[in-house]
Formats: sequence, C-alpha cells, structure tokens
Amino acid sequence: MAFSRTTPLVSLMLALAASSHAQTPTTVSCTDARGQAVRSVQTTNGVLAKATTDERGQPTIQYDARRVDGISPQVQLFVYAHECAHHVLGHDATRSFTDAQEHDADCRGIDMLTGRLGFTSNDVILLQSGMIELGPGTARRLPWRTRMYDLEGCLPEVISRREASRPKEITATDCVVHNDAENAIVSASRDRLTIEGTYTARNRCARDVSCTFTIEVGTLPYSEIDTGSWRNFRAQKTITEQHTLTANQTDVEFRFRGSVETIQNGSAVDFRIVPSCR
Repeated sequence: MAFSRTTPLVSLMLALAASSHAQTPTTVSCTDARGQAVRSVQTTNGVLAKATTDERGQPTIQYDARRVDGISPQVQLFVYAHECAHHVLGHDATRSFTDAQEHDADCRGIDMLTGRLGFTSNDVILLQSGMIELGPGTARRLPWRTRMYDLEGCLPEVISRREASRPKEITATDCVVHNDAENAIVSASRDRLTIEGTYTARNRCARDVSCTFTIEVGTLPYSEIDTGSWRNFRAQKTITEQHTLTANQTDVEFRFRGSVETIQNGSAVDFRIVPSCR
C-alpha cells in the first residue's frame, strides 16, 4: 500500500489530538490469556513495540520509548496496546501473526485505549488517519508489515451499525412457519386427561429442512383459551417428533396423542409447539 503525503487538514487534526493528550503514556499494562502480567522491556532498537517472550517463556513487550518525529504519542501508545493485545488474546508471539489476528489485536488495543485511557471515537478516527498517513521512513518502526487499518470498525457503535445493515441469514428454523393459534384438539378421552391433537407447519425455503417439534401438553384456564394467552399454561408432559419438510412445502398436518395427570378446576388440556430445524 502506498502512503500519501499528510494533508494540512489531517496535520492540524493530529496536532490538536496530540495537544489534547499531552500526557499520553508510552505503555499500558495488561495480562496475557493465562492471567500472567506482561512485562515491559525498554530497548533502543527503533521499533515502537513488539510482543515477544523472554528466555523463560514469559510474555513480554520490547518497546522503544523515545519520541519519533512524524509519529504522534497516540500512535506510539496504540502500537504498544496492539502488541499487548496479542498476549491478551493468547496469540503465539513466537510465530508470525495472521491478518485476522492483527485485526483482532487492533480492536482489543482500541478497547484498552477507550475503556481505560479515555480515548473517544473521534480520537480513534484521528488515530486511524495517523496510521494510514505514516511515511515509509516512520512506518518501518512498526512491528508489522504495511497493511490496511479499520480501527474505526472496532468501535461498538460502528459494529452495531454494520450489523444492522448486514442482510440477516435465514436459518433452518426461520424457514419453518408454525402458528400455535392453528393447533386443534380433535378428540378427548372421557376423563379429559388424554387428547388427540393436530398442528401444521410449512417450509418457505427452497431446500429441505429436518425439524424436531417439541410438543408441550398441559393445562390452561378456560378464561385464557379464548384470549390466546399462555401466561398460566402449565406443561405436564413433553413429546418430541421428528419431521422433514421438503422444499417449499405448503401446510402439512401432523397428529399426536398426549395426556396429563391432573386438571385444575376451571382448566382444560391444551398444548403448544416449539420447532427447531436444521
């Protein structure tokens, strides 16, 4: 990726950001995925920060605390937080990190900066601009190869907005249409404890789905049967049935037989269905 020259507007914004964080620290504390404190080791090798392990295999971060022209204190701190995040996430610091691990470390590092050091969404946007605008001479001080950055995409509000705009994946259960209002009791025993019932389902997807229908048989007060309320339904027995619905299948009726042990005064036997499909 080629770096473009910093525009006057971006330079001004980064200068303002730097002044607003005049006391920006160089490091941030963290513990690794095993709960061990990550040790900081100061160097003068020119690399802003790098996740590694010491001779005992303990998590460490080597970092050069010297300020560098062209690299803001916020960028320097982000690089350290990013390297800390590799340890937090349990990434193997003895091997090269994948692109996915690098992005995950970006986001965990942003979490540290926003949650513990008060960075705002605007600070993160400016930080992303600062990372993109690093020239080749200063970019070599980073512990990773030149790559794309989506630090803004680590912010909760941006994640929520993107999730909301993403088309919803239709699961197998979404394919099946069942309405408890269409359930029917076709017969009952003389003691009213045993019923034969029917329920219907249809498949609105262009693929077969295999479903488990959980039938809860219990009692419901007469007063709530007419209103369609299930607030006082008391399940006494559970029956499961396996059915396959073919692609685009219209309503198909299933029949079952179930019973309860007792019926409270003012109540009758009823049932409801919970489908789960794959």
